[in-house]
Amino acid sequence: MSKFAIGKTRTVWMDNLRVVATIAVIIIHVATPAVFTQFNVNNNHWWIGNIYASICRFCVPVFLMLTGALLLPQQQNLSTFLNKRFKRVLLPFIFWCFVYIAFNLALKVRDVGTGAALSNLPVWLYAQFTLGPAPHLWYIYMLIGIYLFIPVIQRWVVEASNKGILLFLSIWLLTILVGQFGLVPANSPLDLRYFSGYIGYVISGYFIAHRLSVTVNLKLVAVFLFIAGVVSTVFGTYKSTQQAGAFSHVYYEYLTMNVLCAAVGIFMLFKSFTASETESTPNLLSKFVARYGYGIYLAHLLIISILSHLNIDYKLVTPVLGIPLSAVICMGISSGLVYIIHKLPYGKYFAG
Repeated sequence: MSKFAIGKTRTVWMDNLRVVATIAVIIIHVATPAVFTQFNVNNNHWWIGNIYASICRFCVPVFLMLTGALLLPQQQNLSTFLNKRFKRVLLPFIFWCFVYIAFNLALKVRDVGTGAALSNLPVWLYAQFTLGPAPHLWYIYMLIGIYLFIPVIQRWVVEASNKGILLFLSIWLLTILVGQFGLVPANSPLDLRYFSGYIGYVISGYFIAHRLSVTVNLKLVAVFLFIAGVVSTVFGTYKSTQQAGAFSHVYYEYLTMNVLCAAVGIFMLFKSFTASETESTPNLLSKFVARYGYGIYLAHLLIISILSHLNIDYKLVTPVLGIPLSAVICMGISSGLVYIIHKLPYGKYFAG
């Protein structure tokens, strides 16, 4: 066991951050119709949706950073790790895939009729599974790849020096800069692909959680990073959308400097605010989401879709209130649904 490994990997600040990230991802999906359909930058609905979505872009990177903070310190053999992780991830994922496929098929029957909907059904089902029956499930496809890679890097990360990890993260940061701003021509022989992708968030989450001491000065840096990341996302999206004449999501991408800054900033802030807390601190909401958060993530887009058919969406009252209000309603219904499924026989294996 490395001198850097710790005995207690889960702390209250991580669970609290998971609650915030879960609510943030729901807010993004509630706000998405406003930014995608009201792409006129002079439209107030677009601006409100853009601001909410920009504030919350940290959610997916933070999920990955929490994954690194919680899983990388664990010293488990390969079979134990993969069995535990994939049982936890794959069964609920498959269950909810079937739920979304059934929902999509019902909508298709409604729109084109039973005969047309069932024609060429095998090809349609294959596309549903390979492309994902719901947009947010891309994260699970990606997470499966991350889980396959964690046992490969786990021992190195735990035993590596701070300088070694920072070197990796510096090269990873360079790949993000190159990708976002095209600093290297596409046909360049410089190949940094092995340092690129979402794995950098996993390692950075471990580093901040277990190696970094968040001082007062670093807390100020964290505040600056979060604000700078959000502001850059808001106005970068405005500028790129204005130039394109249609909604541009380039600044919404998770592997961008603006989103990275916001994610690192909020991660450091949560560690600094509650670093002295232990898991014995009572916090019912954070414990609930820590247990059922995966299922809430899987279920929430179905609930958003159903609510939108009931006109409960970003336009409810006014977008300023409608986006957070609809997100809270969605969070409540999703939580209740997942909790009920958990209480059914064998439901805990499938609810998430």
